[in-house]
Amino acid sequence: MTKNRLIWDKRHGDILLEILQLFSENKIRYFIIRNYIGLPNNNSSKDVDIIIENGKIKQAIEILKLVYKNNDMTYFYKVQYEQGHNCKGMNISNNIAIHIDLMEGYFARGAEVFTFNELYSQTIIYNNFRVLNELYDGVMLFIYKQFGYRDPKLKQEYRTIIYDTHENNPEFRDLISELVGDKLTSKIFHEIEKQNFDRMLNYTPELTKALRRYAFKKNPVQTLKYTFAFYIEKFNRIVFNYRHFSKVFSVMAPDGAGKTTFLEALIEKINFYYVNDASDGRCHVYHFRPNLLPNLGALGEKTGVKAQDTDFTNPHRSKPAGKLSSFVRISYYWLDYILGFNLFVRKDVQYDKFSIFDRYSYDLIVDPLRTKLNLPAWLRSVFVKLMPHPAVVFYLSATPEVIFKRKQELTLEEITRQNIEYSKLVSSHPRFVALDSNRPVNESVDDALRLILDTFAEKL
Repeated sequence: MTKNRLIWDKRHGDILLEILQLFSENKIRYFIIRNYIGLPNNNSSKDVDIIIENGKIKQAIEILKLVYKNNDMTYFYKVQYEQGHNCKGMNISNNIAIHIDLMEGYFARGAEVFTFNELYSQTIIYNNFRVLNELYDGVMLFIYKQFGYRDPKLKQEYRTIIYDTHENNPEFRDLISELVGDKLTSKIFHEIEKQNFDRMLNYTPELTKALRRYAFKKNPVQTLKYTFAFYIEKFNRIVFNYRHFSKVFSVMAPDGAGKTTFLEALIEKINFYYVNDASDGRCHVYHFRPNLLPNLGALGEKTGVKAQDTDFTNPHRSKPAGKLSSFVRISYYWLDYILGFNLFVRKDVQYDKFSIFDRYSYDLIVDPLRTKLNLPAWLRSVFVKLMPHPAVVFYLSATPEVIFKRKQELTLEEITRQNIEYSKLVSSHPRFVALDSNRPVNESVDDALRLILDTFAEKL
């Protein structure tokens, strides 16, 4: 399959220019930060960051959505972090996706070091739109790639920008000194001058404390207000309302139906249309269960009960367990789904990740021998119903002969039986969707992607 590449071209440039033109016509002050060289038609980054004046963010988002729609974007996806709104437009038919971030002011965990007006006074015109000048662009990059981070990372391009800003603008050091004091500034710039950025990042905790003190002293009421709002929003997202923000789906099929190939191709396209690099790690794949609790075989070997059977090429290699042992086993899985789903999916929500399950608890119904279960179907079904469920479950449907030809881990009879059981599940609930995997993988992947966007994004 031809790999999708994240490329910003003239189509994206036209959309950006139309948005900025409407901002100006509606008297919305803005400026672009970082990676603006080459815009509108070329972009070294995969997105564009636009700072919007306070009080105009809702109007700005509506304008952006309108422009997306007028330029044939068929889906819109927005996620909010603090004062920032990540806005993505997508069109599968035209093979295009665009990512523009709109930020109401420049905040970090509720703290605003420079006001919008202060930064706006430091803007210049570049290709007929406003951008932050070189000095302040470097200053804000230095600040906001560290401020509030427990383990900050600086890409090489950011290190180069910070160093060049220091070399070309003597005021850089003076500005940082005004914010955090001479002593800390001296330690930080000693490392910048040597281009020893790893050592510089050791001072990030001190930098964060100093910047927060500065912001609080400058505007204590606003800092308290937005800091409180930041943690409330985060708490609501992760604790109270995480299912609303979660993006969970699973893929089910007998061995040999092509799950691995399908998932690899689907994840690639998700990354493309959600404008993520593969290195972003926005797709978290789980196998069968969350695995908060260890594998029973590994647990048995660790405790000295029994050596672990690692012949995973034969899923039906073991005899079914006894009734009591089976009940304990399915209870253990149930507990893992309850605890693990709540923990891991919440973490995925925090970072706006897809939670993807290669197989899921439905295997306990369809293929009990895989987990050595010897329990009535009704009891297994009850346990599964009491577990959390993905929003979408894809069943890759293929003829038994095709599956058996691809992989001979199961008998033809067993594949036929599983197909029948999966078909029953598909007819039992609208969350189950059958995809014909006899077709080329791209076709089934595109069908799955459309359903994913229907479920987790907004139609325009």
